[in-house]
Amino acid sequence: MKRSSFESEYADSVLPTFQGAPATHDAVRIGADVETPWTQMSDLLGNTVLQAVQSFYLAKRSMQYFSDLPDDDDRVGRAIEDINERLMRMAVLDIAALNDGGLSFRDPENTRVASLPTAHRRMKRHLTDANASAAELDQLSELQTDINCDLYMPLLYVRHLRNKWAGHPSLDRRFDAWADADKELSVATVEAALARLVNNARDTALFASESPALQDFRQPPAVANPDGSWPMEVKLSNVVVWADLMRVSAGDQVRALRAQITGKTMLERFAHTEAYRGKQY
Repeated sequence: MKRSSFESEYADSVLPTFQGAPATHDAVRIGADVETPWTQMSDLLGNTVLQAVQSFYLAKRSMQYFSDLPDDDDRVGRAIEDINERLMRMAVLDIAALNDGGLSFRDPENTRVASLPTAHRRMKRHLTDANASAAELDQLSELQTDINCDLYMPLLYVRHLRNKWAGHPSLDRRFDAWADADKELSVATVEAALARLVNNARDTALFASESPALQDFRQPPAVANPDGSWPMEVKLSNVVVWADLMRVSAGDQVRALRAQITGKTMLERFAHTEAYRGKQY
């Protein structure tokens, strides 16, 4: 008798047909070099830094505000526990992406475009072409050193987890138990890595704003829309402010979700949410 196979819930007929092949590393690199430096910096803020902050605090706050559910409510608790584990795993990958997972120091030509190391390398090319002063080159070197995984344990820890969870050859943690990563996750260490990277993004933006050779990395003046309105600009140098807002927002979202699960009425949910603080990580 033929054994049944695991089947997709979609029929083959609904699958799209893709033309060509994915871009090569060289094509991606050429495209990134053509892009204006400010566009790259803007993407670094909008898609990489803030995404990593939101991802981490959604996971952390969910662990906090739902910490009692496995004991109090098996129906929801087990599902939330699984969700929290996967949320934190994704957060680690997002934080690692901000620093290329630490791979930028070993494979600098094939790293994420919207990442700090890639922005630093592009800045160095501009400074070199402009015959910038040794002081400016030293300042940039300090920014690069500040996020070197081999020098700072929290960054090394995030790179270690990233390698285990993103398909690296050392995926199986049973054979590499460094930092007890085969047994548990240190949320505090992951958060320390995130804080260092967010602060480095701010310092990188401030450096670009002060160096004459890095004008292309600065935000261009705002231009009015055709209807006369003005766009709300976000400056990379304000990344710490935005990161704090993302942290608060993530907490509010999780607390609202917890409130919906906890009480039958709005007043019950509100009262419980205001009183409950959960486990501290």
